[in-house]
Amino acid sequence: MSNIKNIFIIAGESSGDQHAANYVNAHKKLNTDTKFTAIGQQELKKTGSDIIFNSEEISVIGIIEVIAKYSKIKKALNIAYNHILENKPKLVVLVDYVEFNLKVAKFAKKNNIPVLFYVVPQVWAWREKRIKNIIKVVDELAVIFPFEEKLFKKYTKNVTYVGHPLADDSRFKPTELKYNHRMTSIGIFPGSRESEIRNNLHRMIDSIRIIKNDDVYAKNIKIFYANNTAKKILVKLLPKGWDILLTSGKDIEEIKKCQKVITASGTVTLELAMMNIPMIIMYRLSPLTYLIMKSLVKLKYIGLVNLVLGETLGSQPIVKEFIQPDYSDEVQVMVELQRIDQDISYRESMEDGYNQIRKILKPGASMNVAKLANKMLE
Repeated sequence: MSNIKNIFIIAGESSGDQHAANYVNAHKKLNTDTKFTAIGQQELKKTGSDIIFNSEEISVIGIIEVIAKYSKIKKALNIAYNHILENKPKLVVLVDYVEFNLKVAKFAKKNNIPVLFYVVPQVWAWREKRIKNIIKVVDELAVIFPFEEKLFKKYTKNVTYVGHPLADDSRFKPTELKYNHRMTSIGIFPGSRESEIRNNLHRMIDSIRIIKNDDVYAKNIKIFYANNTAKKILVKLLPKGWDILLTSGKDIEEIKKCQKVITASGTVTLELAMMNIPMIIMYRLSPLTYLIMKSLVKLKYIGLVNLVLGETLGSQPIVKEFIQPDYSDEVQVMVELQRIDQDISYRESMEDGYNQIRKILKPGASMNVAKLANKMLE
């Protein structure tokens, strides 16, 4: 009789797919008697996991955007439910992608399948009362920030601070290139999801046009895409001929050649901080989604890079944020980019903040999650 234990893993975002892949590789080193089936993207596929649905198709943010992709999301949920019923995995590991994954957690719990949630819902940003609902359907929580462990421990003992996956990734060590030796003037990171790209891209481009007011090709600008789906969307949305500026966001060495960056919110802000790249956060939601989120979110800042330091969340921000930017904000982005270029002490203060973040984030996340998961299989 086979001793192979089946694990079902779900990651809905590009960053979550990378974290999930790192965990899978760590678990395989720890225990070779495991088989992984996944809803995920390219990084999980590279681990040898059996991909039963490509989550690039359902990677969205915002209420309106979710409605627009409801049929695909419903299809993916049914695939997940059917896999659980038909294959009875020994463990379900959920990585980020909160709303979708909590539905899967509830279904798995109903069918007596243990659930491990890695990169937990950001209830500290909004709806802290949801914690009670989360712990009803999740057996173990693996959190990646110290403040998350402190928060969840008010409600459950089944929470572990495993460290942050970026702290283990040597690719994200600080760039060794001095500022003036970096070949790319500005890098643009419009996001990984279709809705993010559509909402952010043109604001970011307009900001660059204001700054430069001349030929974009001569200014060594790069636009970084998260995955192939994002690349296809960008090609459709960019002005004619701009596709030559596209560069893979997986190409870390190219990112390290950026003097400064305009980026959407998300894990990418921490990645850039780890690499010592000065940044500005620009983030736009659909108007209705923004109105709803504004009434729910209680934080002054949304970028992870601005939440890690300080006694309380957001009390020690490092970089400028422009949320729901309009024309006047585009002008302010121009001013901020010029300041980054010209004010050495300002750049150094940003780097000081980045150094503090690197000291706080504990290494060992992937293996710690693997140990936690392996224990749940016993």
